[in-house]
Amino acid sequence: NYWRHYLSWFNGYISGIISYLRFINITIEIRNVCVFLAPFFSSLTTIITYLLTKELKDAGAGLVAAAMIAIVPGYISRSVAGSYDNEATAIFCMLLTYYMWIKSVKTGSILWATMAAVAYFYMVSS
Repeated sequence: NYWRHYLSWFNGYISGIISYLRFINITIEIRNVCVFLAPFFSSLTTIITYLLTKELKDAGAGLVAAAMIAIVPGYISRSVAGSYDNEATAIFCMLLTYYMWIKSVKTGSILWATMAAVAYFYMVSS
């Protein structure tokens, strides 16, 4: 395995992505995954921020919240390309957990509660 170089460290999350992509016969360099992972989760964070705020208030507030998280400097500094850290992933997971939990409380559905538990596990493990 080329990501087990003695001078480099890649966490299991990245190694798992590379292993999965190789399993389905997609070859990609681990460096590209590390560079583009934070911007990918940053774009997902704006979507989940919209959904969370829309669930709490309305669609207009959701658009404002999504626009705010897209331009807030504290989040941009943690989600730029090449920022190899877990903060962009963790913030997305945290907002996803909040959204799923609110949906489960509002609907009372076991499906939403299970999805909230899975999202919480994903947040804790990221």
